[in-house]
Amino acid sequence: MTSRTALRRRSKRTLVAVSVTLGLLSCLWVLSFLWLQVFKTEGSLPPRSRMPAVPSGATVADEGMECASGGCWRTITLVPAAGQSPEDLAREMGLSDELRLPPTLFDPATVYVGARPKEGELIVRVGYL
Repeated sequence: MTSRTALRRRSKRTLVAVSVTLGLLSCLWVLSFLWLQVFKTEGSLPPRSRMPAVPSGATVADEGMECASGGCWRTITLVPAAGQSPEDLAREMGLSDELRLPPTLFDPATVYVGARPKEGELIVRVGYL
């Protein structure tokens, strides 16, 4: 067997291995998307990477999880910077209205982000739709 034939075989095996690996990863991504679509109200929470960034000056007073008949969501209680109202903090974070964040490569589901002021603090909720 010549070295050229051996090289072709090795290249062919490598190409097949890479193709099979990419195919399996694609199938896993599709399955995770379908899983979230079917069971997203069963306690699934968006990853922390989908949570909005906290502006400088504001502090996180509490972080947790809440559940109800509609599913579960992450909650963050923020204390605004001195002289800032919770409404101003919500505007600064772009949360004056509820947001719908589209799916991403690593989180294939739509995420909602909402905020409401309560007793001088801002309660931020992040969950799957």
